[in-house]
Amino acid sequence: MPDWQKLVSQRLGGLALDDAEKEEICTELAGHLEESYAAFREEGLPEEDAVHRTLAHVADWRDLQRRILNAKRRGHPMKKRTHQVWIPGFLTLILSMIFLAVLRELGFQPRIAGSGPNTVLLYVPWLLSLPFFGTLGAYISSRAGDRGEPRCSPASFRCSRLRPRFY
Repeated sequence: MPDWQKLVSQRLGGLALDDAEKEEICTELAGHLEESYAAFREEGLPEEDAVHRTLAHVADWRDLQRRILNAKRRGHPMKKRTHQVWIPGFLTLILSMIFLAVLRELGFQPRIAGSGPNTVLLYVPWLLSLPFFGTLGAYISSRAGDRGEPRCSPASFRCSRLRPRFY
């Protein structure tokens, strides 16, 4: 039986990772190859054929190195999403709510629009501040690596389309 750990370490020796990460990857891949080899041997294949079939799982070692490096560079997608979407979004929400509370403490009263069950309270200074808080959130998101690609069509936010849904 071949030494899978040594074989994988030789083939993936060019990985540009620190020693601990490289060792972890080599150990995991060697374990998979060893399991595959054992399965082929249990099927009754001779040792040489089992080794060839096991090595056939990794056709191109350079391509495997490239894919491992790409996966390591990208990092965890949830972490990226957290830094680009959730933190800026919650920060925008929290700052706007704090500003609304400060306005209420300073004595600003809402304007009343409508009457009866359709009454709407409008805090005009707060509404005017929302684009600034949104811009701050977008800036923080861009600092975290967001490229600013549109997530949806601006046409979906036209008032003419939203009005029938709310009235």
